[in-house]
Amino acid sequence: MSSSTPTPTSGLLALPQDILVMLPAYLHDIEDFLNVSATCRALRSCMETAHAHTILQLAWASRRVFFRPSPHVLVCATARALGDWARESPAHEAQLAAGLPRGLAHLADLALAQRRVGLTLARVRELHELRFSIVNPVADVVDACVGARWYRTPQFWSGGVDDAYTICADAPEALFRLAIYGELFGPDFDAFLDPPDPASSLPLSSGRRTLSVETRLEFVKYCIPDFATECYQEAIDTILADGSPDPRRAVVVHPKGPYYRSEDGAESNRYNHNLALMWLMKSSRWRPLWQKARQGAGAGHDFNRKKLLPWCEEDDNDNDWRQICLETVMQCQGLEGFGMIRPETADRWKPKIREWRKKIALMAEPPRTTVGQWDTHAYPDLWGDLRICTSGYVSGT
Repeated sequence: MSSSTPTPTSGLLALPQDILVMLPAYLHDIEDFLNVSATCRALRSCMETAHAHTILQLAWASRRVFFRPSPHVLVCATARALGDWARESPAHEAQLAAGLPRGLAHLADLALAQRRVGLTLARVRELHELRFSIVNPVADVVDACVGARWYRTPQFWSGGVDDAYTICADAPEALFRLAIYGELFGPDFDAFLDPPDPASSLPLSSGRRTLSVETRLEFVKYCIPDFATECYQEAIDTILADGSPDPRRAVVVHPKGPYYRSEDGAESNRYNHNLALMWLMKSSRWRPLWQKARQGAGAGHDFNRKKLLPWCEEDDNDNDWRQICLETVMQCQGLEGFGMIRPETADRWKPKIREWRKKIALMAEPPRTTVGQWDTHAYPDLWGDLRICTSGYVSGT
């Protein structure tokens, strides 16, 4: 009678190595991948050869279990690679922008369709660690600025906070949408902070393509959606000569996008993502954390020395755009960038903060693009982008 106990050469291990290394592509999700990796040394070695795109696909299959909020976490994890792909050619950027009326789902589909975009197992572990070191604690801060904790402030509408407003926001989602903007567009800061050296024949980072203001506005409209953004027909000075709305401000309702309403009136999006980020970026509970990071880095005084001047009350002077640029470049470094306001990780960012401060002081103001009553800069000007995309929500804008 033969034994039922597998021999060392039975089962999967009996297959040739060149077959075993194909196994990851046939697994169901990232949990299966990790379980197979833990089976034995031989299978672990095979799993280590998995292509990064395959690991991304397995992670996507587990997105609602291990990568929440979904699809925000995995879109954030792949946005930088997508941005690099889009900068390669106008055709790539056009493809990126064309599908944005579908919102974050479009970015997820693009990432899954591009084999060059992926995740390593090491990056998956890093994302897990970032959940506890950065995401959860910073999301708590966001919640205290624009979320449920903010609303629970005693006497909220009677002076309990200095910025009371009606905003429906989810703190983790708001945090990840800010991080995704930074991952996707943040690398474009290099082109403005490192101008060409006139004494050198070698182009620096400014020789690379940057994503356009128009692409950024498309992203903000659909990936940071808001009821306020839908009010484009009320926006001042956004009607073209032919009577049509300026496409940079107009909103397209896609059946699978964030502005679609079903026949019973149910909305695809119920949050004020845009207003939440605007309120966050000028919050008296948020901005001091970044000011402290600059001071801790020894970056010198802020360009605008008025104490935490609200951005909605800018003075018309040369320092205002520099101050906004400095604060924006700090906040648009993606998920890891929020480590600047975490005591455990702040030190690693200090040299970079000093470098940004020095370079912005020497910059000439980049070009502005005006849409209706508002404008935004050629560099990734999140505040300007957000403001343009909510024009019309308040009467007279």
